[in-house]
Amino acid sequence: MSRSSAMPEGGTAPLLLAVTLWTYRKLLLIQPSAFRREYGNSITQVFRQTCLDAYRSNGAPGVMRLWLPACGDVLLGALAEYSLLIVGTLKGSPLMVQYRRSASVIFAAFIAFVIVGIGFQKSGEYIMQTSLPDTYPLLAISYDAMMVGAVVALLAVLVGGVPIAIAALRYAIAHRRGDILARFAVPPVALLVIIAGGFIVVSYNIGGNTAATIHTPARFAAIGSLVVLFILGAVASAYAVLDAISRAEIPEGLLRFALLPGVVATLAMVVMVLAHLLWSFTLWQHAPDIFWGDDGLLATSTLVGMIVQVAVMLVATIVAIRALAQGFAARNATPNLA
Repeated sequence: MSRSSAMPEGGTAPLLLAVTLWTYRKLLLIQPSAFRREYGNSITQVFRQTCLDAYRSNGAPGVMRLWLPACGDVLLGALAEYSLLIVGTLKGSPLMVQYRRSASVIFAAFIAFVIVGIGFQKSGEYIMQTSLPDTYPLLAISYDAMMVGAVVALLAVLVGGVPIAIAALRYAIAHRRGDILARFAVPPVALLVIIAGGFIVVSYNIGGNTAATIHTPARFAAIGSLVVLFILGAVASAYAVLDAISRAEIPEGLLRFALLPGVVATLAMVVMVLAHLLWSFTLWQHAPDIFWGDDGLLATSTLVGMIVQVAVMLVATIVAIRALAQGFAARNATPNLA
């Protein structure tokens, strides 16, 4: 082992590193087995070196600040990998398979936006409560554009997705498919678990809620666990719904219709990406102390948080646009069915 990659000696920090790496390896178990066999070792080695570098630069807080981004990367990656597996099990003609694929990918991209959007809203609410939005209207305009885009994308996904979900439920009931019904039960159960977790943290004030306690390990663990719980719930719910729909026979007309709301949802995603970039640029120009400070989630780096948010949103938007283009290409190739 090279000197640069050796584990630091002594103190509680090596224990923190060991626990972090152990937890990360366990978190990788949510990935499909084939993915773990091919990429598991290399991903773990890269994360291990990242933890070592963070510890040498910023000590234990530097390692703790990697927890949320690392969990987000693993969970979003798992969502993408399982979406590909679902696509492989889709039923119907090649045309219907493409329709299902397009609708499923757009829905998965929207879930990624939901996760990132909540992070943006929580990290940006303090900034929006200051005098900055009144002084620099572009901050308010871009922030409002993000919120409007989120509402429009949600409505579009509901318009396109609810009829498909209802059709899948009808199929499950008519054919007594308990496996499909069980998967549709995952989202409400996940929501109840998240609410229960939030109630426990708030009721017992775990980790405190003051400026003096925000950087403590207890606070990081309490709020960080809620964030991870929410991300896990969102990913599990999205996967369960997509898997349920893949097991049902859905009328082709509903799948074809879903492309139109998909256009609206994808355009809303584009608007949200541009609004986030404008918001970040305005903050950099007029409030550099906040831009370069630690006003992100759990008092983490504002810049790092914005980079992660924009990166996830950009990738999700590109994926959605590609899926939409493929869906319309299949639709246009069969004009007699469109």
